[in-house]
Amino acid sequence: MTAPLSPLQTRRLLARTMTVALGGGPAPAQLIDRWAHADAAEDAWVAALTWDGIGATTGWALAALELGAVAPPDVEAVAASAFREAREQCVRLTADLARLGEAFGKAGLPVIALKGSALACANVAPALGVRWMNDLDVLVPEARVPDATWAMESLGYVRAAADRPDAAPVFRLYHETFASPEGRPVEVHWRLGPARWGEAARAEGWFARATDSSIPGVRLPAAADLFWHLLLHDARNHTWSSGSLRAAFDLALVARAPGFDLRDVLSRLEEDPHPEPLLDGIADAAHLSPILAAEIEPSPLPRYLRLARWRDALGRKRWRTDRVAEGIAWGATLDRARRFGGWRGVVERGIRVIPEAVPGTGIVAGIRRAFVTLRHIVFVTILAAGHLLTIAEPPAPRRRTLPIPTPPDTA
Repeated sequence: MTAPLSPLQTRRLLARTMTVALGGGPAPAQLIDRWAHADAAEDAWVAALTWDGIGATTGWALAALELGAVAPPDVEAVAASAFREAREQCVRLTADLARLGEAFGKAGLPVIALKGSALACANVAPALGVRWMNDLDVLVPEARVPDATWAMESLGYVRAAADRPDAAPVFRLYHETFASPEGRPVEVHWRLGPARWGEAARAEGWFARATDSSIPGVRLPAAADLFWHLLLHDARNHTWSSGSLRAAFDLALVARAPGFDLRDVLSRLEEDPHPEPLLDGIADAAHLSPILAAEIEPSPLPRYLRLARWRDALGRKRWRTDRVAEGIAWGATLDRARRFGGWRGVVERGIRVIPEAVPGTGIVAGIRRAFVTLRHIVFVTILAAGHLLTIAEPPAPRRRTLPIPTPPDTA
């Protein structure tokens, strides 16, 4: 009788399956044998599929490699269901994107699909719904944001949160969130990230490089631009998906796009004041992409393995979903700070409460805000202590890019 798979072994198996499926298969005998003897608790599988964001991806990969018959029944059932739901959601969101493209086109407003929205209409994904999409993300010129708001509201979309002009410039919003009449969210961006990201978050030049997509009125970013945005979102945001298998898989998908050249991305890293976390994200994705592995050395221990036990421990808890997501996000943020610095931002996030969480003024609102702040600090302190005790801190050497092969002289 085989021993149950550890969180690291589970994710190694899932990563290998995704890589083989992305390469077109077929499944080698060793991989079939691994799945036939894969033994882990059901909640461990669910934690991996859910909190590494790859339920739909695993469902597609098992079906594409015809591994459903040998995989554990609970894994196959959960993954197949996630893949089916992701396909249905992708159809709904693509229809929403088509309506937005038509409305923006009538207004003469240029719009570029971002993140999952771009992957859905860029023909780089091997199947519809291979990646779960919760919302749509689009980019418009900053000067045309009022026009975009008008177009959205004319379709029945409602603003989910208003901009706060009194906020400090470093924390000002870089996107506006809307909800469709059916409740599906859309994020309208005019920058790639907050002002504190500096030049890395600017996107004015994207519109000149964008190309037409399969959806009228919606354009696609250049492959290097899309890769850069996904990389920034993974390496600099405070989100549960940072350092996950899904983040690595997204980059591996974009690397398949026609015209993609990693050198276009690496040249931006040379101008960035904090390139190490970004280069680390590329090195993680190189484990899933031979295209990337040919040009950059893969990570000795990718973050989806380094944080596997953290995601597994929190993902199996019966907490509220938003509380689990916040705990996992703190794991990625603390890991990044321990390895590459940036503790000031971590401390600021740890002691402040989002103003919208406790609106209003007066004594009652102040007391509630103080209580929520104290509870938040205690939560983060406990997570930080657990992180320091359970996750080792390895050295962080610079990743090295591999030399580009020189064509032989045929003269």
